[in-house]
Amino acid sequence: MTDRSTLLTEIIYKNPGLHFSEIIRVSGMKNGVLTHYLNKLESSGIINVKREKDKTRYFSPKINLEEIKVIKFLRKETSRKIIFFLLKNYMEFHEIVNKVGKSSPTISQNMSELLKNDLIVFKMKNSKKIFYIKQTPLVEKLIKKYQFD
Repeated sequence: MTDRSTLLTEIIYKNPGLHFSEIIRVSGMKNGVLTHYLNKLESSGIINVKREKDKTRYFSPKINLEEIKVIKFLRKETSRKIIFFLLKNYMEFHEIVNKVGKSSPTISQNMSELLKNDLIVFKMKNSKKIFYIKQTPLVEKLIKKYQFD
C-alpha cells in the first residue's frame, strides 16, 4: 500500500462513518486524488462504502451493519446529543428538547429517524411517552471505542 492509501485506511478505521468532505479536511488531499485512492481501497476490499441518497460514508469492513446504523447517528450532532442524554436517563420529549437546546421540530425529526432505525424506543407511563436507548451496550461500546464526544 502507498503512503496515501495507508493514511486513508488509518483515518477511516479510526473514524468510521466519515463523509467524503470530512476525509478531505482530515487528510489534506485534493478531491480527485482522494477519489482515486478511495476507489482503489474500496475495490480491493480494504474499506466499505455505504451510499445512501446524497450521503456516502466510509467504514472498515470489520464493522457490521448494526454498528454502521449506530455510527451513522453518532456522527450527527443533534442525534448524538439525544443518544448521550438518553444513555444517562429515560426522558420525555420536552426534556430532550430542553437538554439538547434545539427546536422541537428539529428534535422531532431526529427522534423520528432514531425510532425508525430502532435505536431508541418509548414506553407509555402515565399517558406520557418515555424514550430510551434500545441497545445500550452496543451504543456504549461504539462511543468508547471510537471516542464520540
